[in-house]
Amino acid sequence: MQNRYTLITFLIFFFNLANAQISPKEEFRGVWIVTAFNIDWPSSPYLTAEQQKQEFINLLDIHKSYGINAVLVQIKPSGEVFYPSEYEPWSHWLTGKQGKAPEPYYDPVEFMIEECHKRGMEFHAWINPFRYVSNIARVKPVPNHITRQKPEWFINYGGEIVKKYLNPGIPEARAYVIKVIMEIVHKYNVDGIHFDDYFYPIKQNGKEFPDYNTYQLYNKDNLSLGDWRRQNINQFIHDLSDSIIAVKPQIKFGIAPVGIWRNKYQDPEGSDTRGLSAYDQLYADILLWLREGWIDYVAPQIYWNIGSANAGYHKLVDWWSKHVYGKHLYIGQAVHRVNSSRSWQNPSEIPDQIRINRMYPEVKGSIFYSSRNMMTNVNGLNDSLRTDLFLAYAEPPKMPWKHIEPDILIAENTDTVVKYYKLRHIPQPRAPINLSASKIRKEILLSWEMDESQKKFLADTNSYYRVYRFKGKYSRNISDEYLIAETKKPRIMLYKRGKLFGKKYTFVVTAVNAQNKESFPSEDIVLKMKVKD
Repeated sequence: MQNRYTLITFLIFFFNLANAQISPKEEFRGVWIVTAFNIDWPSSPYLTAEQQKQEFINLLDIHKSYGINAVLVQIKPSGEVFYPSEYEPWSHWLTGKQGKAPEPYYDPVEFMIEECHKRGMEFHAWINPFRYVSNIARVKPVPNHITRQKPEWFINYGGEIVKKYLNPGIPEARAYVIKVIMEIVHKYNVDGIHFDDYFYPIKQNGKEFPDYNTYQLYNKDNLSLGDWRRQNINQFIHDLSDSIIAVKPQIKFGIAPVGIWRNKYQDPEGSDTRGLSAYDQLYADILLWLREGWIDYVAPQIYWNIGSANAGYHKLVDWWSKHVYGKHLYIGQAVHRVNSSRSWQNPSEIPDQIRINRMYPEVKGSIFYSSRNMMTNVNGLNDSLRTDLFLAYAEPPKMPWKHIEPDILIAENTDTVVKYYKLRHIPQPRAPINLSASKIRKEILLSWEMDESQKKFLADTNSYYRVYRFKGKYSRNISDEYLIAETKKPRIMLYKRGKLFGKKYTFVVTAVNAQNKESFPSEDIVLKMKVKD
């Protein structure tokens, strides 16, 4: 019986996989471009400015040719940067010497953004917030470097290669990093601000990150060391998110954590995996940031193959699709691992991973690591994208919570009223919670609640709820076709006909605010009942 069940599951999976090849009109198709150690660009720190430009143009043209519509460029790989900054020196990976500007002078970030936008590609500024010196034995910071101005903010830590890390437990140090990032936000027309998985460093050589003195000094809430570290990172993400929204709310803010939030053996809510987790080893509580709306997208680095025993690709995509809380989910694809071992030799591995992604409406695209690996057309991957999976052009998916609305500005000392369009972040209400049903005589009362943080929604007399009903299972397609009621009260009476144990229906509820922004659906509830249409 068990073998029969396994076979049926296997056949269903591959039937769905075969039908997941339709190219969507909107899909994020990104590539990470690594500048640290000259991995992707520039290929050498000793290229001329013109050679750097030409190399980047060639790179964009090749990626564009097989359907890429976004690049995530590492413009701050450590405590040195690829643009003129008031706070950080020029990177030695750009010019061969820290603090030295390109010759002849140009602004690489301004140039890269212009070239991307010419091609209809998004430019996301990829930043490492807390790694400040990549190898203290080889890199000597310039005199005005922040590690020399504020040495008390930094900790030397590492295995074979000792690095300098900015200590996230110091509030002034976190504020400094936000100031550095906001310089980018103010100066450049970037489409996104992006972090990978560098928060607290993982334990090395069995030794903890040596921040015990900071923990003693700043742990005002008497938290455990792990909870205190997570609180520091949470505060950093929250403050940066608020800062970006206040200045340019149209900018997307995204994180690419390691592929495992927590393992199920650590937390019942975790994935059925065994591996390093973002929550426990890097102190990054990604789910909190998604639930609170502090980030716009998450791109977990699911760097395991489809059949992996410890962390199967399909298992993790399925898990993340259930924990994205209405924000965008892009999957980090491990092109750099193709042909690295026997389990990564299948030429269809990455194409099949993309097909798995498309089985889940919550997955809005992929980001490939990294540019160098994609440029080689390893195992014919680029050909598969160009002629099949990315054959049809797709735009990066829109984020409905980032909104443009008209506003009125009255100029000072004049009677002139100027109408203009201001980019404004109109928050989307959160989904209703605690959806439940109770029998009252021969009817069923469906009721729900709103999170306490939604005070503005609850106080607004123009806000309301929408109730959707699906025959059988919830189809994930929230459209008016399934809408059965709109109500201002957090409850509705369902008038059933016939016996209680009749046909199965699934109900979900959404919240709609005064600006007509609809929340993502609540958790669903299945009721067995016969209803009158």
